[in-house]
Amino acid sequence: MAEAGGGNWSLDEGAWGAACAAPAGEGALGSALFQAGVCGMYCVVFVVALLGNGLVCLVVAGSPRMKTVTNYFIVNLAVGDMLMTLLCVPFSFVSTLLLRHWPFGGALCKAVNYSQAVSVLVSAYTLLAISVDRYMAIMRPLQPRLGRGAAKLVVAAVWGGALATAAPIAAVSTLQRPSEWHILCERDICGEQWSTPEQSAQYTWALLALQFALPLGALAGTYARIAAAVWGGRPPGEAESARDSRMQRSKRKMIKMMVTVVAVFTISWLPLNVFIVLWTVHQHDDSWSLWPGMPYLWFASHWLAMSHTCYNPLIYCYMNHRYRRGFKQVSDGDSARARRQLEPVARHAVPVVREPLAGHVAHLLQPAHLLLHEPPLQERIQTSE
Repeated sequence: MAEAGGGNWSLDEGAWGAACAAPAGEGALGSALFQAGVCGMYCVVFVVALLGNGLVCLVVAGSPRMKTVTNYFIVNLAVGDMLMTLLCVPFSFVSTLLLRHWPFGGALCKAVNYSQAVSVLVSAYTLLAISVDRYMAIMRPLQPRLGRGAAKLVVAAVWGGALATAAPIAAVSTLQRPSEWHILCERDICGEQWSTPEQSAQYTWALLALQFALPLGALAGTYARIAAAVWGGRPPGEAESARDSRMQRSKRKMIKMMVTVVAVFTISWLPLNVFIVLWTVHQHDDSWSLWPGMPYLWFASHWLAMSHTCYNPLIYCYMNHRYRRGFKQVSDGDSARARRQLEPVARHAVPVVREPLAGHVAHLLQPAHLLLHEPPLQERIQTSE
């Protein structure tokens, strides 16, 4: 730095160095105990999210029978959560809660802000795609189901829509020095710099609608119709029989699991988005921004949002026996046994009755002993779980 007020800067260099070395702000937020607790909470989220979502991908990839349309979408959720875990969880809490400035450069500033928005949009759009697929399967059982190729196109469209919707965030995210402390100490923060406050407010409201209002409205509508059909009576096209009763139970399990996933997504992300909306509305209100409890409120809502990355694998493990069995076998490191467990073997030998679309691909994907048997009816029904 240059000399200040014509004096020799080196005389005060030690004092300025100490001031710049300490994070901006004091009190409980800067205490060692609070920061240790914050590190522990975010580290738990980081480890559980990576392990859990990685296991989801391994379980689905490890068995041809797990490669269903719904499981493709579930893997897409896992990939989005891993993106959030790697790019957002460590950088966000270190810069905001520990250092109180952004030391990672302009490129990562754009990447972290952008990837966080993309990950939330991918989750919302994928949950919407799952609800539509479940709606068509249950409410329109006689119409052609969505195939694997079409499911991959839907996944590509989900990512394309999420990347396009979040593009303005990458454009406006930049390094800033909002206070005298940041300027004198040459410390940056990562934030959004819009041309006008009105543009920021408009995009915030639009993003809230695209992330929550519209997807959750559609999710509530589709799952309400499905629940009324599955619990209130027979879905269209089904007859009354023991087989239909088993199918009903299987569908109910799947719907319960997906409704739980949607509810957890809403509870996890809504507080942070409401906080951002309120911050945008009161951005010129000093009494709002300087309220002593504001950093703690931000921390609670931010940690809850980041923790969403580790909940879905726990839901699958608790509510779906195939994922639970797959997690156990993969974690034990017995991949061969895991594949046999995930691919049920018939208890009674019967001649093979191949589906018209099975083709010769089944010979390449299934173990040789499974080609001689067809799974029992009950096992085939449960594959939709």
